Amino acid sequence: MPDLKGRALKVGSDTTYPPFEFVNKSNEIVGFDADMVNEVCKLVNCKATFITTGFDTIFVALSQKQFDMVASGVTITDERKKTVDFGSPYLHYEEVLLVRADDTRIAGADDLKTGKYIVGVQTGTSNEDTAKTLVPDEKKQLKRFDTFDQAIAALIGKDVDVVEIDKPAADGYMAQNAGKMKVTGKGLTSNDLGFAFQKGDKTLVDAFNAGLKTLQTNGTFDKLYKKWFVDYKP
Repeated sequence: MPDLKGRALKVGSDTTYPPFEFVNKSNEIVGFDADMVNEVCKLVNCKATFITTGFDTIFVALSQKQFDMVASGVTITDERKKTVDFGSPYLHYEEVLLVRADDTRIAGADDLKTGKYIVGVQTGTSNEDTAKTLVPDEKKQLKRFDTFDQAIAALIGKDVDVVEIDKPAADGYMAQNAGKMKVTGKGLTSNDLGFAFQKGDKTLVDAFNAGLKTLQTNGTFDKLYKKWFVDYKP
């Protein structure tokens, strides 16, 4: 197992994205990603400090070396690989459409092609990119938010009709807002999540890949997945 010799890591994270990362009632940053990073650090001898950062600027900040890595439910894309390095994927997921629980108008992505419905997305995410392909009039139909918390509040408040979001996060928001929302239709795109690192930081990438592999084989990953995506209730 690699030894980072107690290296202090600054970890950029948009901490408004339960159950991946969020601030709890005790003002602590918690969630699946936070636990994963801390468990890897136990194995490879590092100490992580999370820094709350808006998702729309998080990769620029990483490339400017404001922190050592990003752990923020990040989809691995070819475009992002141009400016940051990714470790091995740690979670495979689908993007889905989230609507209000009593809404029967939207049965799936095809209904968005009618041009009738407003889609909420978080700026700078792969969800925004996917949503652009689902609507005929982006300017009219897409409503962008700084955080998914804001998009979800807009959905519940009927300011948007649907939110395009990753399935694990949708599950987290449905748990937080019991009975208020539901997933409609089939999954959209299928993607991988990974931790992002500064370009060329092979030492940190290799250490986290080794630690992640151990978590996936010793049962820790499964325990954390169950803790945050199955058992978690706000």
